[in-house]
Amino acid sequence: MINGLLLVDKPKNITSNQTLKTLKKKFNIKKAGIVGILDPLAHGMLPILFGEATKFSSYIESYKKKYIVVCQLGSTSTTGDEEGIIQKYDHNNLKTLSKQLIRMTINEFLGESLQTPPMFSGLKINGQKLYKLARQGISIPRRPRKIFIYNIELLEYDNLILKLSVICSKGTYIRTLMEQIGEKLSVGAYVKDLRRVAIGRFEEDKMVRYEEIKDASITKSDRFIDINNILSEIDSFILTNHEEKKIRMGQPVYRFSLFHNKLVTIYNQNNIIGIGIIKNNCIYPKRLINFNE
Repeated sequence: MINGLLLVDKPKNITSNQTLKTLKKKFNIKKAGIVGILDPLAHGMLPILFGEATKFSSYIESYKKKYIVVCQLGSTSTTGDEEGIIQKYDHNNLKTLSKQLIRMTINEFLGESLQTPPMFSGLKINGQKLYKLARQGISIPRRPRKIFIYNIELLEYDNLILKLSVICSKGTYIRTLMEQIGEKLSVGAYVKDLRRVAIGRFEEDKMVRYEEIKDASITKSDRFIDINNILSEIDSFILTNHEEKKIRMGQPVYRFSLFHNKLVTIYNQNNIIGIGIIKNNCIYPKRLINFNE
């Protein structure tokens, strides 16, 4: 069984679930899952976990995400991207747009804020996907969610085409962010191209093109990130055989630490055995894996 992570470079116009099905079929794997679904029109890094690594999905999902986004200023879209009905935004502010003004405006979005998920999204409310309701012309209330923009950088601006680099927290909708920027500039905006280029420490050079997978030109071993290496952003502890037995029985093991309620990875002498949490100088088991399953 494969226990690890594959970073797929998902192309446009293919759903994240189609990509997952292709992988499961190619490697004849039943236990696999996506971390951070990309819209069909978005492309780039799609992390797919296999085997026991699927137990770590919520932790990888919490990593920072980096996107390169190209958006059209001066127009809006009913979906926030090119799939919707485009309407031109007739406003005098179009004539006063400058790189300096854009930089000042995008910097206002740095830090923590509340963002309302768009109707055209895969988010489920009461068991229903929002985009399915939106396609029926139905709009329902959505609760704003806390997001965090760590960095936003102007890469290019020419003839109302804006290109930005955005590093953000999980749960951030880039389409909504671009709409907010367009609204702040009083010119409107929608996404023309969106590419995810990094998640946590995993960057573009670690990705495998979808075409390579489809054409069966990669093997089980040559591009997978081993389960022992996928949570390296979290502090770790190595346990003795006796301590591992205690942890697997649900018992804490002593470790002096200045931290409290801090997540850590726990290893035996050979492999990762799971996620623990430090409380009162003890490591308690939180999510354990079993390579014999």
